[in-house]
Formats: sequence, C-alpha cells, structure tokens
Amino acid sequence: MEKGHLLGGRYKIISVLGEGGMANVYLAEDIILQRKVAVKVLRLDLQKDPQTIQRFQREALSTSELSHPHIVSILDVGTDGNCHYLVMDYVDGSDLEEYIQHNNPIPLPKVIDIMDQILSAVALAHKHNVIHRDLKPQNILMDKKGNIKIVDFGIAIALNQSTMTQTNTAMGSVHYMSPEQARGSMATKQSDIYSLGIILYKLLTGTVPFTGENAVAVALKHFQEKTPSLRDKNPNVPQALENVVFKATAKDPRDRYKSALEMKADLDTCLDPKRKDEPIFKPEHDPSTDETIVVPPLEGSVHNKDHEVQAKEEPREEKKSLFKNLKGHTWWWLGAIIAFCVIMVILFFALGRKDMVDIPNINRMSQTQAKKSLQSSNLKIGKITYEYSDSVPKGEVIRTDPPIGSQIKDGEKVNLVLSRGSHLVEMPNVIGESYSLARKQLVKLGFTVTKTEEYSPSPKNQVNAQDIEPGQEVNPNKSTVTLLVSKGPSSASSTRSRRNTIKLRDIVGYSLKGARDYAREHHLSLKVEEEDSDGKNDGTVLRQSPESGTDMNPGNTLTIVVAKAKKSNSTDTSSSSTTTTTVTKSYTINYPGSADQSGSEKTPDHIQVYVSDDGHSINNIYKDMNITSEQTFTIPFKLSKKNGHIKILRNGETILDEDVNK
Repeated sequence: MEKGHLLGGRYKIISVLGEGGMANVYLAEDIILQRKVAVKVLRLDLQKDPQTIQRFQREALSTSELSHPHIVSILDVGTDGNCHYLVMDYVDGSDLEEYIQHNNPIPLPKVIDIMDQILSAVALAHKHNVIHRDLKPQNILMDKKGNIKIVDFGIAIALNQSTMTQTNTAMGSVHYMSPEQARGSMATKQSDIYSLGIILYKLLTGTVPFTGENAVAVALKHFQEKTPSLRDKNPNVPQALENVVFKATAKDPRDRYKSALEMKADLDTCLDPKRKDEPIFKPEHDPSTDETIVVPPLEGSVHNKDHEVQAKEEPREEKKSLFKNLKGHTWWWLGAIIAFCVIMVILFFALGRKDMVDIPNINRMSQTQAKKSLQSSNLKIGKITYEYSDSVPKGEVIRTDPPIGSQIKDGEKVNLVLSRGSHLVEMPNVIGESYSLARKQLVKLGFTVTKTEEYSPSPKNQVNAQDIEPGQEVNPNKSTVTLLVSKGPSSASSTRSRRNTIKLRDIVGYSLKGARDYAREHHLSLKVEEEDSDGKNDGTVLRQSPESGTDMNPGNTLTIVVAKAKKSNSTDTSSSSTTTTTVTKSYTINYPGSADQSGSEKTPDHIQVYVSDDGHSINNIYKDMNITSEQTFTIPFKLSKKNGHIKILRNGETILDEDVNK
C-alpha cells in the first residue's frame, strides 16, 4: 500500500511497520482525531480466502471484548473496496523479541515486571474464556516506557465456541507451542500458560529451551524432553524462579498452574529470601509412567461346596479382568499407532521436501550482505525495487517477496525492497493562508501540525508565522510544524500599541532565528534580505533598518540583511550551470484602507502575487489573499540559470514589479 493512501477515507498511510503471512501492518494517521494508529491490512492475495477473512474478523471480535491496559485496543474495523483492515493502538517501541536481543541479560526484577504485565492481560482474556493460542515475544509489544501490549488474537478462540477448528490442527508458533497443541489436541488455558513459561525461559536466558533443524524436530522435543535447567545458562536465577518455569512448562497440563493469576502470584514471591532453599519442582503426573496397572486375581484352594461354586465362577471373573486388561492395552496401542502415523506423515512432508529452503532473515542488511546470505541458502536476488522509509537506513532491505521465513524451491530468486531513506520534501510557505487550509496542506504532506495563537492586526485564523523556514528540505513524517495563528485584533489593540512602544534593540550579529524570535516577541513585521559573505558570518544579521534606538510600535516593519555564503566558482562550466541557489525574500504589504464613519467592517484589499523562478511561471498565481491589515510573507526563490522575478497586484493594480538576483 502506497504512502499517502487514504484508507476508508480516514487513515492516511505513513509507512510500513511490519509484514506477516496473513496481513501487513502500517503506521497511519487518523485525520479526524489527529493521532497515529496502527492499521492491519489483510494481504491482497488473501482478500478472497473465506477462512483467512474469518480469522481476521475473529481477531477483531476476540480483542474487542477485552479492555485491558496491556492488550492492544481495536479502534475500528472496516473494508475499503475488497481491502479488509483493523485499526489498533499504535505502540511506539519494539516487540519483546527485539527487546530481549538488545538487553540480554535482563535484570530479574525487570523480568518479573514484564511477566506481571503479560500475566495480568492473559488472566483477563481467560476470564472471558478467550485463549490466545499464539503467545510469543513477537506478539508482545513494549513501548519506550516499558509498558506491555499483547497483540495478534488472530487465532484466539472462545472456549464456548465450536472447537472444530482446533481438532487435528497445530496452531501457533512451534518454539512456544504446548505439547498438546503439537500433537494436534485442543488448546486450553493451560496451553497459554505453557507458552508463558517458554517466554519466561527466554527472558531469563535469551534463548528458547528447544531448537531443531525444522518445525517437526522442535515439536517432538516439546512432548518428549523435559525443560532444560535455566541455572546452567544463567546462574543468577534462583531455584524458586526456575520452578515457576518448570511448573508452567510441565508436559501434563494437570501439573501446570491452574490460572495465569496463580502463576503471577507465585512469580511475585520467587525472589523472597524465604524461598531460597526451595527444592526443585517435580511434576505429579509423569507421562512416561502414568499408566494403569491391572492386578491379577488371587489364587486359592477350594474346600467345600460353597467354595466350589465360587471357584467355578472365578474363571469368569479372571476372563473379565483379562479382557479389561487387554482392552486397556489395545486402546493404548491403537493411540500409539495413530500418533506414530501422524508423526510419520508430518516427517514425510517436512523432511521429504529437501528441495525447499527457508528465506533467511535479511532485513536491515545491505544489498551485498543480503546477496551473501541468500547465496548461503542457495538462493538468488531477483527484482530490486526501492521505497522511502523512516525506520530503515538508505540502501538496506525493508522486506522481501516472498516474505522472510517462507519456503521456496532451492535456487529460486527472492525479490528485494530496498530503502531510499527518509522522504524529504520542500517546506511550503503557508504564511498568509487560513489555518484550516494551511493545516490541510501540511497534513497531506505528512507533517504533524500544532498551533499557537496571538492577537494581531491580521484577520482571525490567518497564519502569521511558521517555525520551519519555507523552502527547507525536511522529513514530514518526523517533523512537527508550529503555526502562529492570529486571533484577530483585540479591543484594546490601539491602546496597547501606544503603551507597548519600544526602543529598537541592536540585533546585528543575531542569528536569523534570533531575529525572528525578537520580532515575534514585540509584534514587529520582519523583512529579510540576503547578502553574499565571505563565510565568516553565515546566517547572522549584518545590518538593520531602522537603526537601534528607534521607537517602534507593534506592526511596524523591521528590515534586516542576513549574511549568505558566497557560492564558490567552479572551473567545470557544466557543473556550475546546474547549481541551484535559494534566495529567500520577505515582502510587506501595507493596508491603507480603514473603516467608514458608520463603523462598518473594513473593505479588504485583494492581493495577487506572481513569481518566476525554476519552479514557478510568472503567468501563474503564486499567492492569492485578501487583507485588512499589513501583511508580511516570505518567498524562497529557486534560481539556477537566470534571475527570478516577482509581481504583486493590489485590487488589479501593480504595486511591485522587480527582478530577484541570484
């Protein structure tokens, strides 16, 4: 989706935050509420897949029922044509996976704080009978203040809904998947608790407990091997804290915590000195030994007729016990055979595809590095395209097509999207325009706009100044423009004008910004002219008019001459001929009109400005406005091969017609 696209008539796309197998996530601006949001958009190739759409909608339904500070909020759900999207809170930070990579080892109190936030959120979800089923660090976001938000309830399911979608389906991510999910059994609340135990393991060690060459190998370890000791990798972990991991990741769900709140309560006391000598946790139900044993009947002698009858009946009981014993073993063997067949089928498809390889993670790599990484997996670089990106440095990989982690045939090509760096635009001049039009223009370019207000002779809501100079190259997505907006003249403006007469200060040597601040503070109009310098005083005021000590009233014009670096002469005529110079000029238009004797409103003057430079034609209007007071505005002239020109008309009559020299 292109930058600047307006989704649903409300959400303006700013940049790509991430890409997944089902959806892409974008940073966007809600142009109505003027805030940044995250928009999750279903991938184009899945827009017509009913199951994917159902899962996408289920995420909105599952999350909308959960109001918690550590669960990301769904703000809006909609479609734009065939495009399905969710609008969520924007979390300015990183996911837990990235946090672990950059901060390992994490102090134990910080680990507990992170887990407390996660557990409180999961406890609320479980209270509403919603199981996440895909808890992992990549689905847990952390803002810059350390606040946690759980995301991606796309495969969550309510316990009171049909569980048909769970049967024989191993949902979730294999490194954090519970043994019962790996076997294809139904997920429960204890399945989420198992995943939380693996997350806690990674927070404490920086790694996951089970790894393997492929997903099947990892899944087998989840229900065959015990969770390895954390203390071997991190000796600072006390036994009580290790026990929390062992209990949460017990193979049998009956041995795990009964709830997320129970796990949280245990975790909160694990650093207590009273638990220093706690023994290692031992599960009550060992899957390898938890088997029913059938006791054979006792043998004895028969001494009388009564016993004789009983003895005759004993073989029937023995047969019944034997049948029961055989029946129990039959079901056990039948279950084992089915499990073996399922595993063999998985192994056949997973291991039999030796010609398929995973696309390695080459995000944030240069093209050269990405090429080497792909070659090591026997893959090649395909088509290369470029996009602007505020988060990925210029020349590095933003994403791949197919996405990272996808399986493709050995030797195939992978298309790359490389970063052009941040998208810079020329700051427009909105001085003299109404605030609503100026804000609309700036927001459309990607700027964040704020305003301050002041009483002035200018018409109400007119922009009097902007804090980013017109013509300056800036990144709109990282820039906030503050506009100084007129509240109109106050009732006591004339009295205040006389009262606020000042002696003009000597501002020679001030920076241009300092001069602007001084003029703004005393409500003076500022006219800026530039003059070539030797480079020693670039950007500073060389002269001023009127001179210092002159009495000035609010609204009077102060003209300054600012030093500008002289362009060096080049012997390469072809190079010098293409050099573009920016010459910034300020112009003040007075307002000679006044209200008539009846006290009616002032008649505005119609002002039209025509500009000729590299980007404008003298035949087209550059600025069109109505004024009822003196106005000052700035124009950046882009000049290369020839001089510029400006022409200003008042009510159709020319009041200024002059060249602008380089």
